[in-house]
Amino acid sequence: VQHHIDTFRELTQHRDIILINGHGNTYFTAQHAVALLLAATNKVIPHHNWMTEGQWRRGDSHAKSIPLRGRKIGLLGYGAVNQKVHKFLSGFDVEFLVLKRTWNGNEKVPTPVRQFLPKDLDEFLKETDVLIIAVPQTEQTIGMIGEKELKLLGSESFLINVARGIVVDEEALYNALKQKVIAGAGIDVWYEYQPVPDVINRRFPTKFSFHELDNVVLSPHRGASPMDDLKRWDEVIENITKFAEGREDFINVVELDRAY
Repeated sequence: VQHHIDTFRELTQHRDIILINGHGNTYFTAQHAVALLLAATNKVIPHHNWMTEGQWRRGDSHAKSIPLRGRKIGLLGYGAVNQKVHKFLSGFDVEFLVLKRTWNGNEKVPTPVRQFLPKDLDEFLKETDVLIIAVPQTEQTIGMIGEKELKLLGSESFLINVARGIVVDEEALYNALKQKVIAGAGIDVWYEYQPVPDVINRRFPTKFSFHELDNVVLSPHRGASPMDDLKRWDEVIENITKFAEGREDFINVVELDRAY
């Protein structure tokens, strides 16, 4: 909802308006985050490409899978998407670290977590093996992960971004992948959504050559797929029903001062 925030801030100065977010994408985006992670750690892309070239069973010497067992999953942001990611990954024998804006002591979590606040970002990253980013785009999160933060993750870490591209510094991420500062990444969100075609009519949503790297899984911002799944409208219908009944106990109400 971030691109509507300024408009609604202006409108609320003159009218009593409640802005409600839709979380209908939650299940699909969380599933996509897990898919990107497993594609990256299990080296699905290179082995697929070798097989399409007729190269049978290149084996571990070229691209071995990375077990998740015993690793620390760092969930950056703990809204609807990363809560679902947490649930999906709970059976993988991993430890969970969660960084969120506030903790109130009443959070319901599927497995125990280590709790971090924004001021603990450096410590959180040092402890994290797999960083899954699902935060809203706000003034506080833009550029949140840059060169220093990527170095803190370390050379055996993986980064999955299903939030907004701008949360991670574009050049820093490219250099970290190219120079193997981190082990790999799965990226569904980008930097240029109206890319200019190159001389052979290719369109890349970034000014850096991520497509030439061998340690990244690229996805064209499709974590919300499938769009025709009707369950995505359940919460919208619930809120419309409440409004029609004269109720005000809406779900997913946006706090305009927080921008989410």
